[in-house]
Amino acid sequence: MLTGMLSDGVRTVPAGGVGHWVRVAGAGNGGTPLVLLHGGPGESSYGVERSVGDALAQFVPVVFYDQRGCGRTERPADTSTYTMQRLVADLDDLRTALGVERIVPWGVSFGALLAAEYAVAHSNHVDRLVLHAPPIVDPLHPGLWTMRPGAVDPLLTRAEQTALRTRLDTVTEPLERTVAALGAIAQSENAAAFFYHDPSNIPADDENAPPPNMDVAMALVGNERPELVDDLAALDLPTLILAGLWDRQVGFDVPRDLAARLPQATLEIFQHSAHSIDEEEPARYVESIRKFLAR
Repeated sequence: MLTGMLSDGVRTVPAGGVGHWVRVAGAGNGGTPLVLLHGGPGESSYGVERSVGDALAQFVPVVFYDQRGCGRTERPADTSTYTMQRLVADLDDLRTALGVERIVPWGVSFGALLAAEYAVAHSNHVDRLVLHAPPIVDPLHPGLWTMRPGAVDPLLTRAEQTALRTRLDTVTEPLERTVAALGAIAQSENAAAFFYHDPSNIPADDENAPPPNMDVAMALVGNERPELVDDLAALDLPTLILAGLWDRQVGFDVPRDLAARLPQATLEIFQHSAHSIDEEEPARYVESIRKFLAR
């Protein structure tokens, strides 16, 4: 058994030869810690930590950390270590360093893939799962990257639609099509609608927010394991799935269908949110997790 050493504060924790930025909040609450696995890939925990993190830390210990090469964590000299297997190993190293036997992985977007892979690899150290907009699809699904242009198209103006469709006539590779689609929506006058159901929920620019690491993104995007959904279903873990009805990044059908596959899944549908549920419906988001952890 590990000796519990969880205490509030910011520290640097080594994992896989990389110093990881870690912040613990709410350690005095006791119980199994909720560990935030941020999205991207290549982003950081900064945004979610500020939107709902401290509210969650009012009733459960919460561990925030930035994955290797991301945010406030060191960038390794060897970028070939940007793999899912290494991220899973890093998380287990962090768990051990913090002195806890079991955790509740709280995966946000890409982080839900990491949460699921960690649960499959280390089920004895996982109490339950929280998955926000999980991009976990079955082997017969066409995949998020194939579908991304179709998610972007409805939000473009007629002229923007024509330009994108013309551009895609000569592109067949899914990731290249995704890049073209994301470029189109980023430059569109309707860009906000792709990320938020209500544009008034977009947070103000924060000069302290860490920039994304595109090396991490390019190394991990499109490498999802199609068998993951079956491996996860076999674990029979209590799982809370948080899904925004207007999510065009992951889609609504993906978390819905995942919930149907998992034996102990609870699906919470947020009817006034897109991908960033924590920013559009923060109070309900926190309450959903609180009720799930109290069961």
